[in-house]
Amino acid sequence: MRMRLLAGVSAMALMLGWNSANAAEAAVEIPAAQDLWYVTLFGGASFPNRVKTHADYYNNDFSMEFDTGFVIGGVVGRRINDVFRVEGELSYARYKANSYQEGVSAWFPADGDLSATYLLANVWADVAHFGDAKLYVGGGIGAAHVTADTTWGGHLYGYGRGGWGFAGQLGAGVTYALAQNIDLDFGYRFKAVSGVDFDSSREGDAVFSNGKLNSHNLQLGVTFKF
Repeated sequence: MRMRLLAGVSAMALMLGWNSANAAEAAVEIPAAQDLWYVTLFGGASFPNRVKTHADYYNNDFSMEFDTGFVIGGVVGRRINDVFRVEGELSYARYKANSYQEGVSAWFPADGDLSATYLLANVWADVAHFGDAKLYVGGGIGAAHVTADTTWGGHLYGYGRGGWGFAGQLGAGVTYALAQNIDLDFGYRFKAVSGVDFDSSREGDAVFSNGKLNSHNLQLGVTFKF
């Protein structure tokens, strides 16, 4: 009888201990990755294509070359599942004017700056895993406000106050986990803006219409997940 009682008490103790251990493990369980929100801050180099416009006032096409500039920005995102995540992006790029061309004439020196502020909704897919690294691809759409303050060699006019245009981007990159909730993000983005009209910066009521700004961007970011 005593042996049966001791066996019963031992079995109950073991069961209670096992349940307690499971409860403690559940209490400290790390949330699933697909439930995490994140914030990324990034910066890098931006390589712009020439900006082409047409001006009825001057009855000609105009092109302007810009030097390599910079891009900075931030995103707020959320992981939907193990593959897809969505985010909103606010970013800013700026470039120094280099030269301009009117029609098919030679290129002449130009001065001033051009900038673009992007508001984009992005979708990214993590398509491959390599240990602590993940390869992702995707893109986004939205709008950008582009403006300039430029002058062209021998003239007092150039691209001036701009406006909003349709914007989008395609990209890819690699994230690397530095810690449980901190990642490095090495990325490439092709950004494009279309349909921007620039006022003439100094002369009359001229408008340089249907400007397009395309750029290749290499960026490094830090992601904080929570």
